[in-house]
Parts: sequence; structure tokens; C-alpha cells
Amino acid sequence: MKIPSLVLGSLESCPVRKISANDSNKFVLLCDGTQVPFVSVVEIFDKGGQTPPNEHAEAYEYFYVLEGEGVAIVGDSEAPIGKGSYFVVPPGNNHQVRNTGENRLYVLTTMVPDEKFSDLIKSGPEAELDEEDMRALSGVRAAGLEAGI
Repeated sequence: MKIPSLVLGSLESCPVRKISANDSNKFVLLCDGTQVPFVSVVEIFDKGGQTPPNEHAEAYEYFYVLEGEGVAIVGDSEAPIGKGSYFVVPPGNNHQVRNTGENRLYVLTTMVPDEKFSDLIKSGPEAELDEEDMRALSGVRAAGLEAGI
């Protein structure tokens, strides 16, 4: 695989998908296995949303909370997570993320190597970002747009 010298994009141009139509979370696909040897997404969990328990054979998965609160479950351990917290799940560990807050949970997730996770996301149904998502993900920029700046 040839890796370009620069991968550049913006939130507005990234695909947004769910893995299946009834999921309580959606993914903003920032970069995938066709661009780099890993996948990076913003995962957005609805109130009460969660990932199914899962594990990866070879991949390390890094989670950084952008907004909201929840719980990280790795094996038999649970830890609260909130804005600014992160955790890393090594290969072979069953894990899950749950939104326990009153609003959506936004998590930057990177998995190295991709393990075809980006293909799984891309095969799912399209989803959309709404105003709440854009506010959370665009921060000051969105506030300026709302004010007409």
C-alpha cells in the first residue's frame, strides 16, 4: 500500500455511517485502510447507546473522549470516562463503551491496524450529522457560524 505524503480532510466531507440500521451509535470515518494502515473515526453514541462487546485479534484500539460521559468496560474492569479522558485496549481484550450521560457521547477512536473495521463501517447504512453533532464536533467554529460570523 502506498501512503500519500499528506492525508487531509474536513468533517463535512467525511462519510457518516452506522454498522447496522438499528445501532445506537454512528461513525464519522476520518481516515480508513485505503489511506493509511489504521482506521480513525469519531464515534457518536446516542443517550443510552453502546457498542456491542467485541475484541480484536491484532489491533490496538485507542479511545479519546471529546464530549459526554460514559463507562469503558475492558474484561471484568469498568472505569468512568468523560471529556478529556482516554483509554487503550490491547489486542485480545473484550471491551465495550457505554454512554451513561444525559447527552450524546463523542469519542475519537483509532484502531491500529485497521483489521477491516473501516470496511465494516463503509458497508453499513448512511447516517447524518445533525446540529447537536456539528456543535459538539466543530466547537468554536460552529458557534461562530450560528452567530453569523
